[in-house]
Amino acid sequence: MESGGLDGTAETPHTAGTGNETLSTQSPSSEFSLGVLVLLAFLMVLLALVTILGNILVILAFIMDRNLRHRSNYFFLNLAISDFAVGAFCMPLYIPYSLTGKWYLGRGICKLWLVMDYLLCTASVFNIVLISYDRFLSVTKAVSYRAQQGITSNPVVKMVAIWVFAFLLYCPAILFWEHVAGHKKKGSRGAG
Repeated sequence: MESGGLDGTAETPHTAGTGNETLSTQSPSSEFSLGVLVLLAFLMVLLALVTILGNILVILAFIMDRNLRHRSNYFFLNLAISDFAVGAFCMPLYIPYSLTGKWYLGRGICKLWLVMDYLLCTASVFNIVLISYDRFLSVTKAVSYRAQQGITSNPVVKMVAIWVFAFLLYCPAILFWEHVAGHKKKGSRGAG
């Protein structure tokens, strides 16, 4: 990813190293006044903090209250873990880029951010799908669902499968695109 071209354009993190065209963005600092930028920065940081703290509360509730440890709540725990990581890692790294229109953290951090962003967001979506399916089964097949609670379908296996599938969906392409394409993206100057 470029740190900003000579023409004032910058590449978005989502296209870095994928071979897609560079998307031009004007620096938000040229579009907004300083007061608006400060307000946006405050709101973005507040959103990240609320995301982190809210998901910490869910994780702590699961850990401290044994009554919450049944099969369907493991999926909520998995969702809280993925959303916590989005708030703790992905959002803070994206805030400077979204405010300036330039990526200053280098190519390695850009790739790590891309991998984590796609992994965590995909895992979050998969968790929501699994929670929905689990709730559907508990309503439509209530008797057999309750009978299987302690016998089959270990929730940990499903939780791990979500992370594996989420990783396999995007991460290999992000990590190995340059090797598969056989070259670095044109215009790349060693920065992310």
